[in-house]
Amino acid sequence: MILTLDQQVHLRLLAFCHPMLIVNPILNSLIGFSSVQIYNRTWGQPDKKERKYNQIDIEEKESYRWIKSSIETKELLPENVKVTIIGDRENDIYEDFDRVPDERTNLLIRSRCDRNIVGEHKKLYNLLDNTIVAGSVEVEITGQKNRKKRTALIDVKFTKAKICAPTRLNVSQKNIEIYVIEATENPSTIPTNEVGISWKLLTTHKIENLEKAIECINWYKKRWLIEELFRVIKTKGFEIESSQLGDGFKLKKLLAMTLEVALQVMRLKLSLNEVNQKQDNLFNSNEIKFLEKVNRKIEGQTQKQKNPYNEQTLAWITWIIARIGGWTGYKSQGPPGYITIKNGLDRYHQQYEGFLMFSDD
Repeated sequence: MILTLDQQVHLRLLAFCHPMLIVNPILNSLIGFSSVQIYNRTWGQPDKKERKYNQIDIEEKESYRWIKSSIETKELLPENVKVTIIGDRENDIYEDFDRVPDERTNLLIRSRCDRNIVGEHKKLYNLLDNTIVAGSVEVEITGQKNRKKRTALIDVKFTKAKICAPTRLNVSQKNIEIYVIEATENPSTIPTNEVGISWKLLTTHKIENLEKAIECINWYKKRWLIEELFRVIKTKGFEIESSQLGDGFKLKKLLAMTLEVALQVMRLKLSLNEVNQKQDNLFNSNEIKFLEKVNRKIEGQTQKQKNPYNEQTLAWITWIIARIGGWTGYKSQGPPGYITIKNGLDRYHQQYEGFLMFSDD
């Protein structure tokens, strides 16, 4: 099983970036990108009302990129791999549920709007209002600008529903059976002057018990990985929006290269949470030899200054890269941040080039 995280971001350099990030949910590791779309909007086109946007085929809409990235991902990945595609509210598109799911592919999408459903309740959210809480789960909430870090108690509901296609759509399935999960923070853990967690998730997975509903909630939480990726390329070391390139094509090339390097930086940082994760050929044999030499040089005499990780694991490499980037290695300083790892990676590449020039091989 792998998860693919779908997200779109608008950059101030007048480009949109829509990557699909592949995640191993068991190891919590980043595998790579299965689809990347970088594009600009057409200047001077009529607004949605003038274009009668609601009557346009999905292939002609910007939102088709969500479906396109899912299709490209299915074509890229082996047929024996089960995939769950996770998307935020912008990905709540009926045509996505109509076209993408199959025997090996499921969707897990945050609900954007109340939908018409088959049955007495008529509306999806009304159905949820009349569904009892099945249980609760504690969820670790990462602190942000307007959100306190905390352990939140989440009340969980789930139910089956059959959503109706909008009348204007010409689709093969006029009704689609899905499952709906509602994850709402219990008032007991909501800080003062803060809005609690509230997610309504639509999925093609069969949710027949609380354990499966909680599993989907934990999968959806991994969306922070792609949000973190965008924070890395925009602010934490790469500052892609500060680029002074004037050519649009060159900007897109720069963005594509930045995505790949930012992914490597995130892999290194995340490895400190999965300390036995193998480096899986991210570094070749010559690079490993060089890293062994660097490790012997930067390790101190005391145990506190030694690399604490198993040799040739990704965490072992990250410790070395971070030390090159200026991190002291002491636990009292805390783990290295993205900027430190990015700076260490830059210096590592410079030093490795010199190593190759003067090596005997």
